[in-house]
Amino acid sequence: MVKQNTKEQLLSIEEQIKKLKEKQKRILSNSQKEIGKYLMDTWEVEDVKEAKALIDTFKNQVISSSEVASSNEEKIEEEKKPSINQPIVGN
Repeated sequence: MVKQNTKEQLLSIEEQIKKLKEKQKRILSNSQKEIGKYLMDTWEVEDVKEAKALIDTFKNQVISSSEVASSNEEKIEEEKKPSINQPIVGN
C-alpha cells in the first residue's frame, strides 16, 4: 500500500511539474508577444522586417544603456552599505 501511495505521489508531482513548465512557456510567449506589439506600436512600425532592422540598428545602444543603468544601480547599492572602516556612532 505504501509503495502505491509513493508512486502516485511521484506521478502527481511529475504532472504538476509538467503543467508548470507549460504555464512557464505560455507566460514567456505572451510576454514576448506583448513586448513585440508594444515596440511596434511605439515605433509605429508595421513591417516585421523593418522592426527587426530597427532593433539591430539600436541593439548596441540599448546594451550600452542597460549596462550603464545596471552599473549605476550597483553603485547606489554599494553606497547604501556601511563601510567596514566607518566608525560606529554609538550611545
